[in-house]
Amino acid sequence: MIKWCKKVPQDLIARLYNQSVTGIEDDDLIDEVGYALYARCESIVSATNGFEKKCLICLTCGRDVPLQISESGKIFECPCGFCATWDEFKKSYKGKQLHAANALPVFTAYLKDFPKAETYGEKLVCIDILIHSFHIKLSYYRTLPSLDVTDESVELNRPAGANLIAGTLTEVILFLDNLSSIEGYSQGKARWRSIIERANGGNVLKL
Repeated sequence: MIKWCKKVPQDLIARLYNQSVTGIEDDDLIDEVGYALYARCESIVSATNGFEKKCLICLTCGRDVPLQISESGKIFECPCGFCATWDEFKKSYKGKQLHAANALPVFTAYLKDFPKAETYGEKLVCIDILIHSFHIKLSYYRTLPSLDVTDESVELNRPAGANLIAGTLTEVILFLDNLSSIEGYSQGKARWRSIIERANGGNVLKL
């Protein structure tokens, strides 16, 4: 049975931001949040590669597990003992927002960058960039010159946070809107709202 990592609870992320803005640097908490997001990104990338490239990233040992076709059917089978049929795999991610689509570069960048972050501040920046990222038009399995959501030449779709944070799309957008007001930056909320208004031609959600 395939067990994907669940979305990260809103209250856990909110606690990190509320403490950070008051100057509290809780190393245990930031690692808890950071690696919960990391595990979710791993699940998203693995599920996406499994469907699109027919090659899972084993969530047990990290190996690439190509889909095998035999007389008994299609199966993912890893030397570590993990095993799942193609049908079991498809059922496992249905309705769980595990397909990366045009946010794939965002998730892969976090998987690369977060483990390299050493200080509390560096880790917080990685987390902040990730949860405030978006699906970017034409970025699926491509390398783009910029993933900067403040760059107005970058065409934004839905927030990537909807794949990462517990709640519906509307609930996640409202959560991030509230979060932007406690970041400790005077222009935080205004900046977030200008970005969300650009997303999907301003049709994601009216705040």
